[in-house]
Parts: sequence; structure tokens; C-alpha cells
Amino acid sequence: MGQNKIGIVGYGRFGALLADLLSNEFQPMVTDKRDLSMLAEASGYEWADLETVMRQETVFLAVPISQMKRLLQEISQLSRPKQLLIDVASVKTRIRDWMIAALPQEVQILNTHPMFGPDSYKRDRDLRMVFCPTRIDATIETNWRTTFESWGCRLIDLEVEEHDKLAARSQGITHFVGRVMKGMDIQPTAVDTHGFRQVHHVVEQTCQDTEELFHDLQYYNPYTPEMLTDFSRSVHAVKARVYRPDSPPDVIGYQGIPGSFSEEAALNYVQKENLGDIDTKPCLTSRNVMESLYTYDIDRGIIAMENARGGVVHESIHALAKARCKVRSMFHIQVNQCLITKAGVDHGEITEVRSHPQALKQCSRYLRENFPDIPHLESEDTAEAARKLHQGEFSDTTAVIAPAQAAELYELIVNQFGIQDLKDNKTLFLVVERTGTSI
Repeated sequence: MGQNKIGIVGYGRFGALLADLLSNEFQPMVTDKRDLSMLAEASGYEWADLETVMRQETVFLAVPISQMKRLLQEISQLSRPKQLLIDVASVKTRIRDWMIAALPQEVQILNTHPMFGPDSYKRDRDLRMVFCPTRIDATIETNWRTTFESWGCRLIDLEVEEHDKLAARSQGITHFVGRVMKGMDIQPTAVDTHGFRQVHHVVEQTCQDTEELFHDLQYYNPYTPEMLTDFSRSVHAVKARVYRPDSPPDVIGYQGIPGSFSEEAALNYVQKENLGDIDTKPCLTSRNVMESLYTYDIDRGIIAMENARGGVVHESIHALAKARCKVRSMFHIQVNQCLITKAGVDHGEITEVRSHPQALKQCSRYLRENFPDIPHLESEDTAEAARKLHQGEFSDTTAVIAPAQAAELYELIVNQFGIQDLKDNKTLFLVVERTGTSI
């Protein structure tokens, strides 16, 4: 092809490598939206504006993927019939589509993906380049195959869609795992195995690339969502094998604190399932139950879901909607609400009633008839309200609605038992566990 000038748009790290590779056969003329003229000229390459570079017979487009669509719109008026534009991006389907949409029909298009970079070019003995001749004259295609092979490249002919599908599960997942491990701040240690050193090398290699490159090769590959979904599913499946689903749970977490109906539900579940002497852990809220599952602090969780009088427990609905878990089983328990006070406090001296919103709903008629003129205030948990009354965080004339066992546990008095509006007052509880474990 002779010592002809050749254009390069984009003089980043790969654009500079591209200029070096092309300089054996061509005179590179480079440009970039940044003023890198001194750097280019120091390497012996002519610097020019975009319009001048676009006058060349062949132009390589080596800009970040996120800038490519805008660049193509800008150069569409500068391109000429029979001119060849070659892209070197890490994704191909969208680039190909953008080029076809933006460029005149007479402009030739060659989509490539060099499977090497500035760091790997010199040490990689198996240089590969994906070759996608989208719209190109046969003779010119043959000439460029020869040029790329002269660099030591092994050409791989692929459709752009097939390239992106394969790249998502090779280059894409490698860069993703590298960034994940970097985010975990995994560092070499005194007990590193050979396998770890190889993995850590992946972190070092992938994280040398810019955050922009990482984002672009993930975001603009149409097969990235499928890869990430499969990756996440596989991670959960592997974690499930670590925390064996066929083994009895070690810790049962429950919404509420000791003395709550959820604790009673958890203890009933342990007995019914013959789980033996295992730990139960108070988590106070449904959200905390889900977070404890996620962080492996508990193996199963117990949350209240619906009451015959109070309806659905909105706190649990919201927690379930945001959590990654599944329902293992469900069961009911009878709920007998009690009006609880400090010793010596009579009905007429009560100045406010506090409890979980569900308990207030379950006793709404009782409260209207007996305490219509004082505040009915919400707390995070029935037993937590009793504990705070015991600790002096509420006024001595506060009454709480809570289970009888909460009064005994927190040294309070059951002023009245069974104040719920429905005598057959059952609450549905769910047993939840992490996804990936078996029922």
C-alpha cells in the first residue's frame, strides 16, 4: 500500500500503539479532542485537525466507545466515497450499527477488535484480532488482512453479534471480576498460593485501564446484562453450597426483640421443626432480618406478614420487596395483646399508649372506647416499647400494648389481658431464607 499517509482519530494509549504499528508501512497523521500535539510530534507523528485527518484514504477511529456515536455524526459530512473507516473498539454490534446509520453508503466500513493493548502487546505471544468486514472492497480487505498479520496478529473472523456475545463472557467478565476484587481491596499476603497470584495478576492488569474503558466495554455490549445475571445467579448458587441447605440452620433471626410475638413465633418454629438447641437472634425490624440473611449473620428469618384484624404488615412487605430471599414456609400463631403499665398506674392515670402500628390496629376499637382523648403513638416493636418503658425512656404514665411475656421480662404489670378487637386474633408469619438454598 506504499508510504501513504493514514489518519488516526484518538491519540490515547491505544491510539499511540496503533500509530507505532502503522508507522512501519504508513505515515500516521493523528488528532484528538485534547491537544496532544507535542506528544504526537515527539513520537514523530504529524498532528492535524479533524478535517485534515478525514481527508486521508483510510482513517482509524480509536476514541472511547462513549464518544463514538457523536464522532460519527461529526465526520459523516467529512467522509468521502470509497474512503475506509476502521474502528478498533472493544464492542462491535453497536459500533457497526452506528457506523451504518451515520455514514454514507459509499463509505467503506471495517470493524475490528485488537485483542491486545499497550501493556500486553509486547509480552503476548498469541496476538489476536477480531475481523468483521462490514462493508469493504475485497482487494482492500485482503490488503488489510496482510497488514494486520504482519503485526503478528492471528485474525478471527466473526459476526459482530457473535463477537459481543463471546466478549461479554471473556473480556467483560474478566474486567468485572477484576474491579470487584479491587473494590474488596484484596492484597497479596504471606500465604498466597500460585492460583491467588494468578488471580491477583488479573486485578492488576484489568485495573490499569481507565474507568471510562471499563464502563464502555460493559455498558455498550448488548450481552452484558445476560452475563451479569448469570454471574450473580452462579455466585448465589456457590454460596448456597458453602452454607449447606441440607444442614440444620445454626441461627434463626426474628423481627422484634425478646418478649415479642415474633420471638414466640421463632421458638414455636424451632420446636415444630425439631431443630434442637439452636440460637435465635432478635433483629428488631423486618429489614434487619433481610440484611442479616444477606450478611450470613442468620440462616433463616421469621417475620410477621399479616394479621386477621390489622391486615398486612407493611414493614415486612417493603423489606421483602427490596430483599433477595425466598419463602421457605409459613404458619400462624394466636396473638393476645395486653395493656401493660408500670406498677401502680391505674387506667385513669394513663397519658399515652405506645406500640407497633400493627398492635394499634388490632386494638383500635378498644383504644377508641377506652382512651379516645390521649395519643396513640407508634413504636418499632411491641416488646421494644415495653423495654423502653422499663428503662425510663417513656413517661411513667405511658401504657404499651405488648405480649404478656414482655411484661414479665421487663418487670411491668399486665393491666388488662386480651384487649385485641378479635378474640381469634391470628398472625401469619413467614420463614425466609437466602436464595439458592433448597426447600
